Amino acid sequence: MRRVFALLLTLLLASPVLAHPPTGRKKLGPSKATPILKQALDAKKKGDLRGYESAILAAKKVLAEEGRFACCIKGGCAECALEGSCGCATNLFEKKGVCKTCLEGIKAGNSRYDNLTPDMLFEQLMEMEMQGTFGPWSMNREGSGTTWLPESSPMYGKMTERGSWQLMQMGLAVGAFTDAGGTRGESQAYTASQYMLMGQKRDESGRVLGLRGMFSLDALTNGQKGYPNLFQTGETAHGQPLKDRQHPHDLFMELAATYSTPLGSNVRGFLYLAPAGEPALGPAAFQHRPSAWENPVAPISHHWLDGTHITYGVATAGVTVADKWKMEGSVFNGREPNENRYNIDPIRLNSYSGRVSVNPSKDLSFQASYGSLKSPEALEPGINVHRLTVSAMHNKALDNGDNLASMLAIGQNIKGDRKTTAVLAETAYTHGRQIYFARLDNTQKDELVGVPAGVYRVQKLSIGGIHNLKQDESGQQGVGASLDFYSYPSALKASYGNAPLSVNLFYRWRFGSSMPARVKS
Repeated sequence: MRRVFALLLTLLLASPVLAHPPTGRKKLGPSKATPILKQALDAKKKGDLRGYESAILAAKKVLAEEGRFACCIKGGCAECALEGSCGCATNLFEKKGVCKTCLEGIKAGNSRYDNLTPDMLFEQLMEMEMQGTFGPWSMNREGSGTTWLPESSPMYGKMTERGSWQLMQMGLAVGAFTDAGGTRGESQAYTASQYMLMGQKRDESGRVLGLRGMFSLDALTNGQKGYPNLFQTGETAHGQPLKDRQHPHDLFMELAATYSTPLGSNVRGFLYLAPAGEPALGPAAFQHRPSAWENPVAPISHHWLDGTHITYGVATAGVTVADKWKMEGSVFNGREPNENRYNIDPIRLNSYSGRVSVNPSKDLSFQASYGSLKSPEALEPGINVHRLTVSAMHNKALDNGDNLASMLAIGQNIKGDRKTTAVLAETAYTHGRQIYFARLDNTQKDELVGVPAGVYRVQKLSIGGIHNLKQDESGQQGVGASLDFYSYPSALKASYGNAPLSVNLFYRWRFGSSMPARVKS
């Protein structure tokens, strides 16, 4: 049994005390509430919740009479009774967070202190979490590269501090088996992995310096050919175009430095410089979208929307206005990564792009972008691609940690006089330990290998789910499965069969705990 401590920081949450740290605590003798609190704990161990509540209430009265009991909210909570003081008051001052009882009580207007408002608490809580690299919003808004997500989006990771630097670690590992089905489908066990370390340092004027590194072992575990993914196109292995396979990601997925600074009232400017990074083109990469990241299989529309998420040589500059609008432009290397997945490819800034994004509310994010890519395919030298993308994302944080995330996106590639279009719709619903996801790809494919030349519209429907066996502060461990259904022109049935069905089984481990965004409604 812990000794009941003396009264701590009774008025700490009042604004004068928030501005000046407390200087000490008053020493008191043993409390008459100690045996009553022991009775409460004994009752809790025996499962006697009524006896526990009754003893806690009696202890609160004794502690209050002794002048020992302080709590953020009216009526107090059991923790404050057991501690003899408000631990959340100390934690709030030291920017370590407060308990749910205090948070909900203050939001409901039950604060013990008249001058502690929900907005004041919000500002304190915002200082506790890692804010965005490019502006004074939650880190949850920022996706891959310089993309935006809805600010209510979930985020998983572990945050620490080293001196004046805030650090964030994020990681994911998947072990999977797929049977792609049909005449051309292959079976294979494979892995998908990525680890990201971000750091940022901000000064009192609002300037923020950021560093990022993101890495993957896909090439080491899967080889140059990656894993089976029926109707997938793009990139090469051993000098040949990949045939119904998803290429492995490079070891260096991102190496970037960022800088942002206020430029005036409600206006900020930013820079993003990356020997390996992502230009301002398309929505957030599929591994970084909450509507997509539960499905380990890449969309077949990848190279129409977010295929430039690993680019060797990127320089982006942009501005944000009123924390809602973002306009940015990039110069970058238009060539896709080569077959050596362990080095940094030659850096050339021979292509350009521009993107406009808007987040009208915490649950919505829209973007429209255009890019001119110089000779992206190694097997098609001299053939440039113009790419147009638009997307709409929606995220809704539900009760008890549940979440619903969705995206609708359209991308178009223009090669000379040939235009091909991809439409993607995807959603993921998290309910307790269960996660359900679905994705519909509708893509005009013009690079299918081993079929008569032409443009073929392919539709792919993926449905699946995950059950988290374990989810705590250290991370999530879950098992999942999905099925993929296809529709395509009859001209392809000689190659792919009549009705291929892809089956995917996987184990997923995600590093770190869930960090919901703290945003004002």
